[in-house]
Amino acid sequence: MLFFWEIITKIIETIGYIIEYIGLGIIIISISTTLYKLSFKKQTLNNIHNELTKKIIFGLEFIIAADILLITIANNFTEIIQLGSVVIIRILLGYDLRKEIVKQK
Repeated sequence: MLFFWEIITKIIETIGYIIEYIGLGIIIISISTTLYKLSFKKQTLNNIHNELTKKIIFGLEFIIAADILLITIANNFTEIIQLGSVVIIRILLGYDLRKEIVKQK
């Protein structure tokens, strides 16, 4: 039974890290495309800023989902507190970014 639990834990951990890297990839690609768009100035700076903010929020949602998965397999209370704190910070960051988009419109 313990061996089965270790396998499940490893699978959840791997899936969590894959989802986290997908989110990071989205953010990195978004920043790269934004820098490319800035060099040609085909759009206004405000439009580019709003587009980047939306893409960062999208990437953050993946990262938050990964953190929630990783919380489920935390080994001790200290890990739970650390991961929970990171999730709260990322949720607040996403909320602040959403507020900024609304303010810009």
